[in-house]
Amino acid sequence: MTGGGAMLAALINPALFWGGAAAVSVPIVIHLLARRRFRRVRWAAMTFLLDAEKRNKRRVRVEELILLALRCLAILLLGLFIARPFIKPTGIASVLGGSERTERVFMLDDSFSMGYLTEGKTAFDRAKESVLNLVNRLREHAPGDTITILRTSQPDAPVVAGALLDDEQIESLLSRLEALEPSQRALSVTRCMDGARQALERDPSIVSAVVYLLSDFQRVDWVHSAGAKSLAEPLDAWTRGEHAARVVLVDVGDDNAQNVAITALEPVQRQLVTGVEAPLEVEFGNFSSADTGALELDVTIGQRSGASVRVPDIPAGGRTRAPVSTVFTQTGDEVVRMSLPKDDLPIDDARAIVARINDAVRVLIINGEPSTDAYLDEVSLLTTALRPEGEVFSGNRVDVIDETQLDAAHFEDYHLVVLCNLYRVSEPVADALHRFVFNGGGLLVFPGDQVSDPALFNATLFRGGEGLLPASLQAIIQAPESGVTLGAGDWRHPVVRVFSGEENPFRRRIHFFQYFALEPAEAPEADTADIDAPIRPAARVIARFDDADQSPAIVERAYGAGRVMLFASTCDLEWNDWARDASFVVTTQEMVQYLARASAGGDAVTVGEPVRVAIDPSRFEQHALLREPGYPQVPEEDITAAPEERGGLALRWEQTERAGIYTFLLRGLDGEQQIRRVAVTLDPNESDLSPAQESELREAFGNLPVDYVAGIPARDDAADEGRKELWPSILVMALIALFLEQFLAWRFGKS
Repeated sequence: MTGGGAMLAALINPALFWGGAAAVSVPIVIHLLARRRFRRVRWAAMTFLLDAEKRNKRRVRVEELILLALRCLAILLLGLFIARPFIKPTGIASVLGGSERTERVFMLDDSFSMGYLTEGKTAFDRAKESVLNLVNRLREHAPGDTITILRTSQPDAPVVAGALLDDEQIESLLSRLEALEPSQRALSVTRCMDGARQALERDPSIVSAVVYLLSDFQRVDWVHSAGAKSLAEPLDAWTRGEHAARVVLVDVGDDNAQNVAITALEPVQRQLVTGVEAPLEVEFGNFSSADTGALELDVTIGQRSGASVRVPDIPAGGRTRAPVSTVFTQTGDEVVRMSLPKDDLPIDDARAIVARINDAVRVLIINGEPSTDAYLDEVSLLTTALRPEGEVFSGNRVDVIDETQLDAAHFEDYHLVVLCNLYRVSEPVADALHRFVFNGGGLLVFPGDQVSDPALFNATLFRGGEGLLPASLQAIIQAPESGVTLGAGDWRHPVVRVFSGEENPFRRRIHFFQYFALEPAEAPEADTADIDAPIRPAARVIARFDDADQSPAIVERAYGAGRVMLFASTCDLEWNDWARDASFVVTTQEMVQYLARASAGGDAVTVGEPVRVAIDPSRFEQHALLREPGYPQVPEEDITAAPEERGGLALRWEQTERAGIYTFLLRGLDGEQQIRRVAVTLDPNESDLSPAQESELREAFGNLPVDYVAGIPARDDAADEGRKELWPSILVMALIALFLEQFLAWRFGKS
């Protein structure tokens, strides 16, 4: 049937109907065969009977015809019952002078896990084939419905919106569907369901909808991300009016998918320096049912291919970290890329970062008690520990100034600032230090006897727990004559790892005779009125003295993007003998690496997140060129820096749809060009292909009606919901015809 005027649309089993129609002839044949011709013999005694027959002949013939008609009708109705005829709502509505349709929303999961290959076909290919089958089914059985196709990567930008199932729109729909490819994003289930709701809200006339979700249904996305929240909440909100909706889950994933991926690549140190060994750490995820065995990891630095590294066995279902060390020979941004042999999901077999290489870690030390005598100078031993003399470069460049030069210091030129026994810090300098650390710089504080007024020191730097210091300075503690040593501590922390072990000799060799009592800052209460305000953690005590009170010795706390560490005693020999010990060199070197501004790994974001490069307007123009990973096939973009909420300027690029390196070409005011690179990486969670179970998916959708289909569907029961099947009524009519035939046969026979 075409059009909506006719009520009988089609038969589900037409062959059975025609078989039933043919069976109608059976009672007729039996009736005809029963009328056999007999040889007539005239017999006088039969005359009376013949006269009686003539009188009843018409009545008997009518009764037989009635019974024959009822038998034929019963067989015909039974044939129709088996054939399951139906009518379409469009036909009913046209009779009533109105119209009714169902909106069909197809949500295609195009996250990068859908690129997994099974027998030469990706899960995304199977999803597109499923859409094609379902659309053809709908075209046959529900031509009045409309189609919307969405992608999970961009659910607010429909591929097709409200398309009718006519020839012209179907051709356009199928061509757009064929052109789709998996994205490099991870799946956001919440965003996906919100997109489905928005698609339904675009047209107020939509009252009935079926939402098809075509995905590999990874447990990490559809179960873990949902938590206690129902995935159906957005659709539930739409159905609270006079709307009806159901969900069809089409699972096109591989239940036995095996995948090995590089899930992380990062420097161990916060700063990488030319000529100094740079330790990197690679994390591997084995999302398979078997161990991998040994693998070859290819390492590429810039344009130079490094030697392969043999990776030990990665256990099934887990993640393993492995160290990889290299030496960088030049400063600037270097692209470090590592890759494994390709498997059935090749996109996550490689990962890249931008390593920002410096000529040195720049440390600024402010000397609160300078002296021409190296043994009396406050920072002489600390400077030597950070930059020892000799052929082996420590990686640190140390500049020393005193308090008189503090107001003119440019903290932004350094990675770490060290305050050593300062009497006080002025408000302007304190504000400058706050900005420096908040933007990622590091601060290390050693007090001493010059801090004669701790309250004044706390006022500018602790600020009631809201400032830089992780703890407030209290009274000076005088230890017994033999001094105290380091007692308890978090010896896994990189700064104090040298003191780990119950019988560590370093802890017994060093003694502290004077130190400040410290009161660590607690985490502030969250301001519910300002949800965007950053929440600072409580201060962390990483080492304590072994005095009776277990007084804090080293305390740290994050401040913005930077870190601050406070040591309770001095950095010279005035209050302790630590600076004479080898552990002093090791610990202060670790302090520099732990606190220094984190630029070793450059800037890295996940696909779909904006990239940002801060610029100094006193050194660079506001205009720059951007090269995406597809350059030179993808042309350069001219972008302009914009002001940020917290001050300063930054170049910002939102369209990060591909993993890789985004290169910014900055134009210096002096005419020179500087290159800045940002790595955009895949979300490692999307590499876990473990599928959710049907029961878990149904539970995640709460009370919303859900159909589940595994594999490419050949038919769709939800697509057939738009029709009204007549078999219940036909069955009742067939039973009535049979009972009536039996009753009349008994009645006629009796009479």
